[in-house]
Amino acid sequence: MPSDGLQSNKSFIVTMKTWFDQTDGLGILHHSHYVLLMERAQKIFFVAIMGKDTIDPAIAPDVYVVVRDISVQYMVAIRPECEVRLVMNVKKVRAAGLTVDFEFRSADDKVLYAKASRTVCRMDGVTHQPAAWSDEFRAKHEALLSS
Repeated sequence: MPSDGLQSNKSFIVTMKTWFDQTDGLGILHHSHYVLLMERAQKIFFVAIMGKDTIDPAIAPDVYVVVRDISVQYMVAIRPECEVRLVMNVKKVRAAGLTVDFEFRSADDKVLYAKASRTVCRMDGVTHQPAAWSDEFRAKHEALLSS
């Protein structure tokens, strides 16, 4: 089983624990928590790739983003408490846009719980208008695109 972090196939893995208080009335992971797991994994990914552990746009302007689109396909219910592996793949890098695909998998990688995609748009911290990624951000994320 590969460990968390950047993989040789350019994917990035983050393992997270789900908890009983994240369940809905059926005892399964509430649908809103999939988005929370994606957000947390995305931050871990950013810190690992960019080396900046901050959400301050003055220090790391590439973290000043708005979500343009999120889609989630639920396949098998997650029953907390358990570990969930999020496998992330950079799908598209555009002038001010980034799309990352996610797979929610069991700790042993045998069960695919859900697939998701998240697109963000980088914004200028002053004008709050779309702005191009930094050269560093763009280069590091383009290097992770699958062939």
